Amino acid sequence: MKYRFIFYSLWTCLFIGLGWAVNRQEAAHFLAHLSLWYEPVMAGIVCGLLSGLLGLYMIWNRIVFVSLAIAQGAGFGIFLSFFIAGFWGISLEHSPISFLSGLVMALVTTFLFVSFRQTKKYSDEVVIGLVYVISSGLIVLMGDRIAEGKHAIDNLLFGNAVAVTPESLKLLSVMTAAIFAIHFLFRREFLYTSADTECMQVIGVKTKRWLGLLYLTLTLGITLSMKTLGSLPIFALMVIPPFISLKKAKNPREAVVISILLGGIIPPLGYYYSYLFSFPRGATIIGVGLLMTGISFLEKPVAGNR
Repeated sequence: MKYRFIFYSLWTCLFIGLGWAVNRQEAAHFLAHLSLWYEPVMAGIVCGLLSGLLGLYMIWNRIVFVSLAIAQGAGFGIFLSFFIAGFWGISLEHSPISFLSGLVMALVTTFLFVSFRQTKKYSDEVVIGLVYVISSGLIVLMGDRIAEGKHAIDNLLFGNAVAVTPESLKLLSVMTAAIFAIHFLFRREFLYTSADTECMQVIGVKTKRWLGLLYLTLTLGITLSMKTLGSLPIFALMVIPPFISLKKAKNPREAVVISILLGGIIPPLGYYYSYLFSFPRGATIIGVGLLMTGISFLEKPVAGNR
């Protein structure tokens, strides 16, 4: 594991140095004035760390696309709150109600997914597709009738990585720490339930309870992170680091460590190159993730079987 840790750490340093060599003036300005965007960069790191952890469980449970369904459910809740408030002449642009509404709908989406999954009558793909299509259709219908709060809605759905306040960073950090604590305390239950649900049921373990708690942490993590970075970058961070970490992981512990490491590396590098070349931040984060994916194929030639 230490070789993989060193491998990706050295590549990170190389990317920072490459940016300095290509655009020294902007790189020097970015690094010298890092305190100006401390909150956005730290928020990106926190979201990446959380996504790296949660993404592993999504792969182990074979529910990768459920994050898109949850995010779409949260988006529907956000639009619904603005749609209802519009009838009463209430502005929600600076209110937490819209975010809370999105969180509630995300939880409802998760509950429906867990309930349908336990019945075994429908495949996961059918449930995810149904939730995604219904939410998308209702969002389009309601979005055409919302007159105010367009900017606020865009921030909640697609993130505003620049305007992260100290209060938002504190909330994000506290919630992330709580989710990490839950996963540490119940790591065996989550892992065993994810690996073989039917076997756990045979030996008397109540998998529905542990799956419900696991999906609850997924929902909270996705909703909080989506507000900061946007749904597409978060989806990428929940897929790319786990994919890379599982390629050569010898055990779950190594997979968790490497996935969290990559999750913490990719967002700040995305901010860095976004600033250097004036690229959109979300797209740059995804681009850095794809670059790391390509580099991961060099692990075997460099480190061999270590």
